[in-house]
Amino acid sequence: MKISPSQSWRLKDSLYTLTLGKCKKCGNIFYPYQTICPQCGSMDIEKIKAKGTGTLLEYTILYQARDGFEKQLPLVVGLIRLDEGVDLVAPLTDVDTSELKEGVRVEAVLRRVRSDSSNGLIQYGLKFKVVEDAKPD
Repeated sequence: MKISPSQSWRLKDSLYTLTLGKCKKCGNIFYPYQTICPQCGSMDIEKIKAKGTGTLLEYTILYQARDGFEKQLPLVVGLIRLDEGVDLVAPLTDVDTSELKEGVRVEAVLRRVRSDSSNGLIQYGLKFKVVEDAKPD
């Protein structure tokens, strides 16, 4: 999927920050942000910015990728529980796959996802990296 510079600008909040929704009626916190609570159906939703830190619950290593992403192989994808209690699936970056363990602390970082040679746009996105001083024993 190619994103134009104007689309990238319009989507910057959803592409470059972890915006959660918090229902004022039932207290449910969810990701991605949406205007209706998926638990109770309330439309009284507050936007909250996640701290961007959490714990790696599970992960998998992919050795095949979609067209245009071959240079990123092997791709490590993890199930992450944010400190706010929300689970999400996200790519991991800057990891040594031989030392990766479930239960490590991770934090969101902005990384280049790909470059579009036709219009010169560099697309960035959120990935997670292991917090070095918080590795479990």
